[in-house]
Formats: sequence, structure tokens, C-alpha cells
Amino acid sequence: MGVGTLVGGVGIFLLGMMLLTDTLKNMAGERLRQRLNLLAEGPVSGAFLGATMTTLFQSSTVTTLMTISFVSAGLLTFTQALTLVIGANAGSATTGWIVALLGYNVDIRELLLPLIGVGMALRLIGRRVKRIGMLMVGLGLIFVGIGTLQEAMRDVVTFSFAGWEADTPLHQLALLGTGLLMTVLLQSSSIGLVLTMTALATDTVTLAQACLLVLGQSAGTSLVVAIGSIGGWKSARRIVLAHVLVHGSILLIGWLTFPLLFGVVNGVADRLNWNELLRLALFHTSFHLLGVFTFLPFHQAFSRQLLKWIPSRAEKLTRFLDPNMARIPTVALEAARRSLIEIERYLAKETQLLLNEARKRDDELQLVEKTLGDVRVFLSTIQLEEGRGRNDYGQHLSLLHTIDHLERWLFVMREVDPVDALRDTDFLVARQLVLHELDMVETLNHHTPPEESRQWKTASKQLAEYRKAHRAELLEETAANQLEMDQTIQKVQALLWLDRIGYHIWRATRHLIKPTVPSERFEVNLED
Repeated sequence: MGVGTLVGGVGIFLLGMMLLTDTLKNMAGERLRQRLNLLAEGPVSGAFLGATMTTLFQSSTVTTLMTISFVSAGLLTFTQALTLVIGANAGSATTGWIVALLGYNVDIRELLLPLIGVGMALRLIGRRVKRIGMLMVGLGLIFVGIGTLQEAMRDVVTFSFAGWEADTPLHQLALLGTGLLMTVLLQSSSIGLVLTMTALATDTVTLAQACLLVLGQSAGTSLVVAIGSIGGWKSARRIVLAHVLVHGSILLIGWLTFPLLFGVVNGVADRLNWNELLRLALFHTSFHLLGVFTFLPFHQAFSRQLLKWIPSRAEKLTRFLDPNMARIPTVALEAARRSLIEIERYLAKETQLLLNEARKRDDELQLVEKTLGDVRVFLSTIQLEEGRGRNDYGQHLSLLHTIDHLERWLFVMREVDPVDALRDTDFLVARQLVLHELDMVETLNHHTPPEESRQWKTASKQLAEYRKAHRAELLEETAANQLEMDQTIQKVQALLWLDRIGYHIWRATRHLIKPTVPSERFEVNLED
């Protein structure tokens, strides 16, 4: 036994955790996504979902990062996501109980080594049982890693916290900081917990010292989540801030009430005649539940405050959308229409910036793409009754047309980089026609009368006629050797680019201010 065995034990444990997490994601990921809104409908159900996910993945960090992706994809609101983050704390407590009940009371390696062999056999048999096999292998490796760590710790670990008194504030802070640092270095509070329980089982640390270490390890997950969410939307930054505040508060409350909390845990454990590992698992569970009970009743006020601290342009564009409106189709459809008007005006400003200053801001175009996705998801929740609400049906159809044209407009913006070609004086007329349409979009609002859609139609048709005539001239000049072929291709592409932008501006606006009615559906489809 030596340092190599200790490192190997950590590696086996990590490998088992990775296999378990990846397998569970594949088995449950899509189902979780499909039923997410239903399961996270209320604060209690949302917290329960967060705890369940953490129990399955054995990592609150994985749960939090998945929650960030759900919010970014428009599958969850920020308030719903907050309840998952709060509930994930309770789920992370299961790791301690698994290790305390199974990890050291039996010869875990001897018991679970056959599980790895059976799992690999299932992995090789066929696709239907492949995932079950990998699940067994992951579980087996986790506990074989724990057994290896236990033996290595006895022989290798020589450090001691004997001089750090758990009832001295300065030493308590040192233990909390050590626990936090362990999570940051190991990138997992679960691994830190297992190492701490191993140290406790081998009498390297006392129970009080172990409790302070795991309290610090819990707070360290916030930095791990922050690293994993780099480059995300503002919703991701809000969740990270929420995670920091929740875990920071748990750390502070747990430290300030440590003598009381530690005494209560020991009192309960004395009655049940529990060993020190079970006492540590109970303490670990207690302060996580304390965090849930502290924040869950006030999650809405907490959510509103976070929204104020980190405002989002995306939410400003979709501020009219409220999931509760889905039960009233007429109101919900109008809310979606107003959101699309805001999004179109935002996209129009980005298009003007490109035409006037030759600047294309990819992050702003990504924002438009995300908010269009949010509106699309919102529309999918609206249930129209059959045989009723013919105008609602027409409005719904028009909004889908609007989203389609805005997405095509966005695609054209990203498709080519026409900056050099657009500076060509040959295209001044076409540019002015597109800018005229964009200027009119700036005046667009939910009161704009339907008949005004003719203005955009007229400008778009003039643009199409100009494109046809000018394209023919360019081809004639090329045939007469007055223009190089490369120049012709570039000019024609820029001309087509302007024409397509102008067309989608007209069509998106037309569907916003003049909703389709069922009787004109086929005419509209042909016109598109």
C-alpha cells in the first residue's frame, strides 16, 4: 500500500462516478426534459425534482449545470430552476448515507467486484441491457474505489488536525476553508465527502472536525458550478449567484449554529446507538435540509431580487409571456404577438447597424434566436378548443408564420458577410428600400392597423423589381467582358441578400399586424 494505491483509489472512484452519471443521463435525460415543466410546476415538486436528480446523478453540480441548460433552452423559467437548485442540496445528502451504510460496514470490494463482471457481461450481450450493465459497472467501481481508499488512507495519510480544536472559531474557519478547497481541487463535494468519511473511519480526523470539513465542502460546489457555466446566458449567471447565496448562507448558518446543530445530531444518534459515520451522514443531511427550509418558502421573492440584480435583455423581449396565460388562448396569443413585435424591432436595429456601420453583433443575433425559441415553446403550451375560436386559430397560424420569417431573416443575416459588397454604390437604391422598411418597423406596435402592411409590401415589391433588373444588367456586363466573373458573383449575392431581407421583413410584419383567418389560409400559403 502507498501513495499510488491512494491515487488509484481516487481514480477508480471518479471513473465509477463518471460511468454512473453518463449512464443515468442517457437513461433518464430525454424523459426528464419532456416532463420537466409538469414536474417543476410548484415549489415543493420542483425541489423534489432537484433532489431526485441529484440522488440519481450523485452530484448536485451535475443537477445545477443541467438546470442551467434547461433554462437556456426555454424548458424552465428561472423561478422553477431556482427550486431545483434549492432541492438539489437535499439530494446530495444521499451520498453520505450510501457510504455510511454500505461503504465501511462490510468488505465492499469483495461484495461488489462481481457486480463489475456481471455488468460488463451485460454490456457485451446486447444493446437492450447495455445501459443496465454500465450502471452496475459504475456502482461497482464507486465502492471498489471507496474500499481501496480506506486501506490506502490507513497506510499513507500521516497528516493530523489534532492541533485544530473544533470549538475554536479560528480553527473552525480553517477547517471550513480546507473543506472548500478540497471541493475546488477535486471538482466534486461528493469525492471530498468520501475522503472525509474515509479519514473519519481511519481515525485521522475527529467527528467534529469531519463535520466542519463537509460543511465547507458543500460551499465549494458554487465555484465548481461557476466554472462549468462560463459563457452561459444571464440566466446561467443568476443561477450561479443563487447557488452561491444558498450555499454561502448554509455555510454561515451552519457555522454560527454549529454547537447547537452538532449537539442535536449527537443527541439523536445517541438514542439510536449510531456509529460516527452515521452521525456524520446525519449532520450532512441536517444542514442541507436547513438550507431547503430556509430558502424554499421565500423562493419567489428571492427570484425577483435576483432578476433585479441581473436583468436580462432576453426577458425584456419576452416579458409579456406568462405560463399562466396558456389557459386563456386569446390573451396568450396576444401576449405572444406583442413579444414578437419587440423581437422584430430588436432584429431590425441589428440589421440597420449592419447596413449603416458594417457591424454584425453575433451575441445579439444569438439573443434573438433564443427569444424566438422562447415564444415558440410558449405557443406550444396553448391549447385551442376544436370547433371554437376560429379567430384564435388564425392568430396562432399567423404567429407561427411570423416566427418562421423572423428565423429566415436571422438566417440570412448570418449566412453571408456582405459588408464590402454593400458599400458598393450600385446598391444604394436597394439599401435605401431595405432601410425604409426597417424605419417603418421602428414605429411598429400592437396598435398598428392591418392596412398599413401595404407599405411594407410596396417596398418589398419595388426591391424585387430592382433586383431582377439590376441582376440582368450585371450578367450582360459580364458577358460583354466589362465585369469580372468574381465581381459579378459578389454583386449578385449582395443584391439577393438585400432582396431576401426586405422580403422577410414584409412577410413577418404582415402576419403580425394582419392575422390570418381560416378562410384565407390557402391564399396566404401560396403568397409565402
